[in-house]
Order: sequence, then structure tokens, then C-alpha cells
Amino acid sequence: MKQGVVIAHGPLGAAYIEAAKTIMGTDDGLFALSVTDMSVHEIASRLESIVNDTREDVDGIVIMACLRGGSSWNVSAAVVRDKPKVQLISGVNLAMLLTFLTKRDSLPLDELTAKLKSEAVDGVTILEK
Repeated sequence: MKQGVVIAHGPLGAAYIEAAKTIMGTDDGLFALSVTDMSVHEIASRLESIVNDTREDVDGIVIMACLRGGSSWNVSAAVVRDKPKVQLISGVNLAMLLTFLTKRDSLPLDELTAKLKSEAVDGVTILEK
């Protein structure tokens, strides 16, 4: 199984996870980390704790950050640099999170993150009138 971490500003991560749970009926293996009012050191410490305290059956972790270049992305990038079983992707949205929940057990980690990106992008649509 793969675990997911939604790292974001304010209550965004927890809200995404709650919405996904409402739709899918589960949020098993998902963690929210809010970076609001936290120093870079505190963010890194909390994220390291989540990444390092995984169950034995976890074969990968996907960190889904709200914004590339923000504190959640920058700290996550530093944390995952030496961890081959941890991937980082930005632009978290509900489509990405639902894809994570439905595909995490059937795809290898690299393929999963590629699928998350494509599904997240495909979910952005303009209604043609």
C-alpha cells in the first residue's frame, strides 16, 4: 500500500481528505499537514515524522503539495531528496486525491505519480459555450 500526505496552507489538506473520504468512504493511509504558523524547521520535523513512521506494508509515499515553490513544496523537496520510495507532486486537487485512492495499490510509485499528474491536469476544464 502507498500512503499519501497532503501538505498545504491552512485547512486545505484536511478539507481535501475529508471530501475524498465522503466520496470514497475511506481516508486510510492519508495524512494532512498544514504549514500555517509553522517555521521551516517545524514543517520539516513534522513531515519527517510522517514519512519515517510508516507501517511495514507501506511500499511508497506520495506527498501532494498545494503549490510548487511555496514553503510546503520547498520543505518537502528537501525531505524527499534522499528517499527513493517517496515522491513529491504539486498542485494537489480533488481529482488527484481520488486517483491516488483508486490507483495506489495497482500502480508502481513512479507510474502512480505520473497518473496523478495527468488526472489532475485533465480535471481542469473550461466549459465551451
